[in-house]
Amino acid sequence: MNHSLYNRRIFFNYIIMITFLYSCNGQTTNKDVCKTNYIIAKNKFDKSYTDKNKMLLSEALKYVQKSLDCPETRTASIELKISALSFLKEYNKAYVFIDSLEEKDFSKPYEKKMQYNYFRGLDCELKLKNKEKKKYFETAIIEIQNFINNQKSIDQEAYYNLFLVKSKILNSKQINEELNELKIKYPNEKDFFESLKESFNEETKQITVSAE
Repeated sequence: MNHSLYNRRIFFNYIIMITFLYSCNGQTTNKDVCKTNYIIAKNKFDKSYTDKNKMLLSEALKYVQKSLDCPETRTASIELKISALSFLKEYNKAYVFIDSLEEKDFSKPYEKKMQYNYFRGLDCELKLKNKEKKKYFETAIIEIQNFINNQKSIDQEAYYNLFLVKSKILNSKQINEELNELKIKYPNEKDFFESLKESFNEETKQITVSAE
């Protein structure tokens, strides 16, 4: 799985949420507890990555569960829990959790169905169910594409998500060709699509090197 790509997408959401958490005044005890638990969970999540210690991910999940109930920390906690489950390759727990949420728990209307199908696909991939995985990935792609088609301007995050999922069923050459076509179609967004192409090419190189 493209873990670094997936978590690069949510990194900016974390920064925004952390800034918000530290700027809140007049917190009640319950809000303070949620905020504290989220920060502990986030620190353990980050340390698990730098120390390559998956045990810390399990610890992060325990703390983040305690920060899901407060509106102030809910969105960031959802993102963090999904990402921790992803790193642990507990894809079945991830899609069951996503299915338990409401559409409003996500920043954009397509994200719940997209992420649900994405993790269903990853779970099938893990279990070598290739036909099933393609079905779920394609469904996730349709959800994102329908959203994009209804936008009047380029939604960069949606396109990032689109190619994150497409990278599961297309090879690097196909990804590059599609992004080159988008560069021509949307010349004002040429730099964005080029940087997106470079990101996926770099991830492909890393996967190749680690497999050698």
